[in-house]
Amino acid sequence: MTLSQAGKEYIAQHFGTSNCYAPSGIAYTDPAGVPAIGSTSDVVATLKLDDGGLSRGPNGEVYDDIVAANGGAITNTDIVEIASNDGFPDGEPQYCIGECIPVWICELPLNGWEFDGCGNRKLNPECDPIPSDSDRAGEFEFMGPQEGDPTIILDLSALEMRQDTKDFHFEMNDIQVTSTSPQTIYIALEVRLFVGAKDVCPQTGAIFKGMDRVPNSKVARIKVLDPGEVNIINADFFQPGEIRGVHTVCLLVHGTWTRSELDEEIVLVPG
Repeated sequence: MTLSQAGKEYIAQHFGTSNCYAPSGIAYTDPAGVPAIGSTSDVVATLKLDDGGLSRGPNGEVYDDIVAANGGAITNTDIVEIASNDGFPDGEPQYCIGECIPVWICELPLNGWEFDGCGNRKLNPECDPIPSDSDRAGEFEFMGPQEGDPTIILDLSALEMRQDTKDFHFEMNDIQVTSTSPQTIYIALEVRLFVGAKDVCPQTGAIFKGMDRVPNSKVARIKVLDPGEVNIINADFFQPGEIRGVHTVCLLVHGTWTRSELDEEIVLVPG
């Protein structure tokens, strides 16, 4: 079932912040009865999957409470919609109770428009203040992430590699990445070093794994590419001092449709 207006308002009020869907910071109890912190969608998904179990919302809510407020069961598509409207990452819409009311459009010069705090166009007094039903914008369906895997073109023809023996790092400069994906993608670079390998990237035996270290936050290491965008990346990797001699360098590109998925994918990569 598609989320009803009453269902959206209930979820924002009970599992959000300031009556808005939240990307983090919501306390709940997981299926093991252990306190946890997560997003609005995390809470709803947990209560749905653990229907009748130990999971509880911030104030003891259970899945049946959501169903009653919504007027029907919550689907996985509904949970994707919640996650896609919690304001994260920056630029993503955030659902809040009583905000961003439907709007209508009339013919006016660009400087005749006014904007509210949500970025929606308001009716201008010069327009018809009572639009007909045929002029209404209607309801919008918020789509989930693109299916399948993101695709890129990796061009290393101009690659320049340098090693600094003073602070033990090496650079892989002028890495050209072109997004051939239909939607915005998030990518991160990982490097692995191997001994005794040639013309192949081994799957085991890496003596070092690390992420691009400039700056020193994994969050900032994530690059965002729009469809067709070309990005020239200069990657700087830390290299432990005990690694010396000739070895094979393997560069891996991680890519996903959502930043949260990429965060989970690279969180265990050191560097």
